[in-house]
This record gives sequence, C-alpha cells and structure tokens, in this order.
Amino acid sequence: MVRCFIAVAVPEEVKIRVSHLQKQLKEMPMDCKLVEDENIHITLSFLGELSSEEVENMKKRIGDVCKKFSKIETKVCGLKIIPSESYIRVIALDVFDHDGKLQQLSDEIKKIVGGDVKPPHLTLCRVRDVENKNELLSKLKVWKGFDAGSFTISKIMLMKSELSRDGPAYEVIHTSELG
Repeated sequence: MVRCFIAVAVPEEVKIRVSHLQKQLKEMPMDCKLVEDENIHITLSFLGELSSEEVENMKKRIGDVCKKFSKIETKVCGLKIIPSESYIRVIALDVFDHDGKLQQLSDEIKKIVGGDVKPPHLTLCRVRDVENKNELLSKLKVWKGFDAGSFTISKIMLMKSELSRDGPAYEVIHTSELG
C-alpha cells in the first residue's frame, strides 16, 4: 500500500516567497511544523492508502481529467486558516485563477478520481498548539494579503508520501500534462 495525493508543483520563485513567510510564522505564538522547501506544493486531493493496482487506475483517471483542461494561470495569495480561526490546525495560502478553470479542475478530480478534495491550497505549516490565539490572529492579519506570485499550471502529479520521524518524504510517481 502506498499513501498518495494529487498535487501541482510550485516554481522556485514562489517557493522563495513562501519560505520568507514561513520564517515569519516561526516567530509567532504557536508551535507549528513548517512544510519543508522541497515539499511545498499545491494540494488538489488526498487519496490515502492505495494498492499498486489502484495506483495504476489512478494514473489513468488523472490522465483522463487532464485531457479535458488546458494550462491554467494561477496566483498563490491570501493567508488561509484551516479549518477556522476558532480551531487553527493548518495555515495555508489560497490558490486562485481568473476564469474558474482551477475550480473546474478540482471538481472534475473529485468526480472522476475521488479522494478527499479540498479547495486548492498551499500548506505553510501544521499547527500543534497555539500559545495565545488573539495575539496569533492579530499577527496573521498582517499577512492576509500576502502574494507569493503567479504561475502556469501545466501538469498534475500523483505523489507518494512516506511518513517518518523526520516528517514526510514525497516522490512523484506519475505526471499528466494538461490539454
């Protein structure tokens, strides 16, 4: 069994801006685990544990979805607290496009591929504990309009995630080009 998810790679210039923001998050009144630079990606769907047969099936399904879409111009911006300000578990950045194609892609992944599909986002950190929620929320407001940059999504990846004491290690096991 292989733990899998569907993701979009993020260009280096966006990763640099994200890394800068993460350094600021580390100074805030919370205990959190930052996503390592090499693991920064946009999440489209978490699939969970798959057999080798299911992985092969997912490759085909992802390819079928990608054929329906051309490249998508996106912008990574706007701090997002997941699931809510009253229960902070993840701090992420939203991912937008101007013509709604990214949401259509997400909807199609949900319909054809399945998994735990959430609105596309880029996880910055996972929050273990908040020392002072009001202070944290006040400091996070400064970063609400943060802009990590724009880029073109041209492919979707099926990723393998291996968990260890040092954190997850990700590996691309399949890539499908859009359009």
